[in-house]
Amino acid sequence: MNAVRILIADDHEVVRQGVRAVLEGQPRWVVCGEASTGREAVAQALELRPDIVVLDISMPEMNGLEATRQIRRTMPAKILILTVHESDQVVSEVLDAGAHGYVLKTDAGRTLVEAIRALLHHKEFLTKRVHGVAARPAGSRLAAAATLASGRLTAREREVLQLLTEGKSNKEIGVVLGITTKTAETHRTHIMAKLNLHSMSELVRYAIRNRIIEP
Repeated sequence: MNAVRILIADDHEVVRQGVRAVLEGQPRWVVCGEASTGREAVAQALELRPDIVVLDISMPEMNGLEATRQIRRTMPAKILILTVHESDQVVSEVLDAGAHGYVLKTDAGRTLVEAIRALLHHKEFLTKRVHGVAARPAGSRLAAAATLASGRLTAREREVLQLLTEGKSNKEIGVVLGITTKTAETHRTHIMAKLNLHSMSELVRYAIRNRIIEP
């Protein structure tokens, strides 16, 4: 029987170490990689081809929601969200983005292994406190979520939005994304127009409200 390969993505090293210890205590489960940003998570998923990706929501450079979308577009790995966020809106967003499971960090000691086993058997797993969200039709979940993933912004614009609200300049964004400074400026202009926002402070408030960045 082949080993189960798992990628862990969380911006806190102590969390990654704790999750690794729990998972590697299981027979034939191997943590094949760790990432501290959503962008690293996507890159490592493409390189390492894990069976399971354990993702936090709040990560720098690219949040777990956008990382979920990008991983799901390119490979069949099962994605388990491990987070502190307990709101129905966040659960709705990640399920509609393609995640297969959702576990609260406060429950991880009891349910993390159970959740991954469920995913390996092609079953969805949700922490009991948010389990009711899964019973809703996908369309109503999506309608209930006031999310920027509704199609107004492109994937690249969502990446630029997070980097902007983390305080990066157009030049720094260009370096991170491999685009020119002028292209980064153009994306910024399009983002502001699409969201009908007129200042960086409004953009930051939007990003916090939609859990793109932490306050």
